Amino acid sequence: MKSKMMSTLEEWIPESRSWILDKEIKDHAIADYLLLGKLAEECLKKINSGNEYEYADAAEIAKVVNLIYQGGNQYTRNAIENEFLTKLSIEESPSSLKKHLDMLPKELRKEYLKTILEN
Repeated sequence: MKSKMMSTLEEWIPESRSWILDKEIKDHAIADYLLLGKLAEECLKKINSGNEYEYADAAEIAKVVNLIYQGGNQYTRNAIENEFLTKLSIEESPSSLKKHLDMLPKELRKEYLKTILEN
C-alpha cells in the first residue's frame, strides 16, 4: 500500500511512478524521502534547462509539493523541508534566488527561506 504522499504525487505527476518501485522499498517513510529527493532533482533539471516550458513544469511540481505540504501532518512537512526544499537550497546562488522564489507558491516561500538560513 502506498503512502498518501506517493499516491498524490503519482496522481498529479504521472512520471513519478517510475522513480520508485513499490517492491524495492517496504518502508514508506524511506520511499517518501527518496521520492521527494528525486522530485527535487527533476525540478532543478527543469529550472536549469533554460526552456520556458520546463520552467513551467517545475512550477507545477512546486504547486503539487505545496498542496501536500499545506495538507500534511508534521511528518509530511518535515519530509518536504528535509528532502525537497533542502535539495533546492543547496543549489542556491544569489542569481537563482529570485527565480526559485518566483517559482514557489507563496505559502512555501517562507519555508524555503527558512531552509536556506538553516543550511
